[in-house]
Amino acid sequence: MPRTPLLRAVLPLVMLACVASCKKDAPPPPQQEPSKAPPTAAPSGASVAPAGPKAVPTLVLEEFAPAGSKPEAVFGVEGAVVVTHKQRVGRIVGDSVEWLKETILPEIAASPTVIDSVEGRFPDAIDVLYRSDSMRAPVPSYMPLTGKGTSKSFAWGGGPAAINGLARIGESVLLLGWSYVYDEGIFFSTVRGPKLDRKQQTPAEAGCKPEEVQNEFMPVRPAIWADTIAASKSGVLVAVGKMCHERGPALEVWDENATKSRFIDVTPLVKDVGYWPKLLGGKDEVWLYSGKTNPILQLEGGELTALPRTEAPPTLAFVSTSGVLHVVAGPSLERWEDGKWVEIGKLSWPTLFRTMVVDGDAMWASAEGKVYKLREGKGWSFGQDCKTPFVYLYDVSPGNANNFTFPGTRKALATFPGVADIRLVEIREGGRRLGVEVKSQEQGEALITHVRATMKDENPILICHAPNEPRVIEINDGK
Repeated sequence: MPRTPLLRAVLPLVMLACVASCKKDAPPPPQQEPSKAPPTAAPSGASVAPAGPKAVPTLVLEEFAPAGSKPEAVFGVEGAVVVTHKQRVGRIVGDSVEWLKETILPEIAASPTVIDSVEGRFPDAIDVLYRSDSMRAPVPSYMPLTGKGTSKSFAWGGGPAAINGLARIGESVLLLGWSYVYDEGIFFSTVRGPKLDRKQQTPAEAGCKPEEVQNEFMPVRPAIWADTIAASKSGVLVAVGKMCHERGPALEVWDENATKSRFIDVTPLVKDVGYWPKLLGGKDEVWLYSGKTNPILQLEGGELTALPRTEAPPTLAFVSTSGVLHVVAGPSLERWEDGKWVEIGKLSWPTLFRTMVVDGDAMWASAEGKVYKLREGKGWSFGQDCKTPFVYLYDVSPGNANNFTFPGTRKALATFPGVADIRLVEIREGGRRLGVEVKSQEQGEALITHVRATMKDENPILICHAPNEPRVIEINDGK
């Protein structure tokens, strides 16, 4: 069935409903640290073996909330790392935030505003994409928060509309948007800097067949109804979408300084890019990330290739502030370097991040409305000297209410022989986690055996962890 703009508008609602009703499969267990053998002295006069490669550090999430503020998301822009809170944008400076005096509109469509993305260059060219939190009238909007540019909003009266992306080429910023309202259709618009002469090819120019092309409710669409756009620092502009609306995915590419586009068929490498593919611009490269089941594709020098797979499927792809490609793959943070993936950190807890920023040696991330600084620390591996044994059960779906009591889990734990000595708790460690505080290693191992027998789909693990401000859930509460 061909995709339509109305489907694109309502699909996020369906996905949110699914998330709210289902517990996600538990991710891989928290990262374990290898045991360390005691050092031994080298014999006198013996040569000392050269040091091996530096151990990959364990990365611990530390919530970033300076001076009582509660940043919600973090973004990397040229020259700064910025955070958002409601209508505000601020730059991270040391352990504090310098909030910009400029703010976006306090509300649109009679609803509070939500910032989706901050892009551009600090301090004179900060671009913000935002919308109302009303799904009936989201009013997707662009605002040049600092510097000169042209604000733009779609479908003020409500209805299907979206801003699918921004691309910076030199001092110009190109916006890709679409709307059913007022026959706007889908189009590029230069919203900052000198006007860019970039137009998508029409179906006729691209050789599409009339029966392939969808044009209901809007003007003739281009040959590729683009899902998103991005540009490399060198000025190569790329859009991705279905070719002729009915065929497989393709790239529409404007080479540096070119006003006429060309097409690259993606199907030999990736058959389907889904509904929310992501294009990422590097120095000379543009990368296509289309979900954890597909390889990441790289366009460089006019050639499209598939990068090698990471050991675990990537759940997030992003570029550092210096334009280097990174992925979060299971518990690993990896960097694309010299034709291979290089692991630069192990997350103490696998986490589904909304955004992540690598700025030199500093690392930041956002998840579930909070911002975290990633610092080197210890994992939660269990050792004989551990005084706080803890059985990690599984991750909690963000869709579950904050007072959810996990009846299935409580039912299984209630038949454990030592139930009076254990405590079921929900904790927040880069996300919502469920686990059990136990008295000893032996009790923890016995509980793991019991959980595996009574909860067939779970894979609990014994770790060493003292939860901070856990929410206690009574196991035998009569409900």
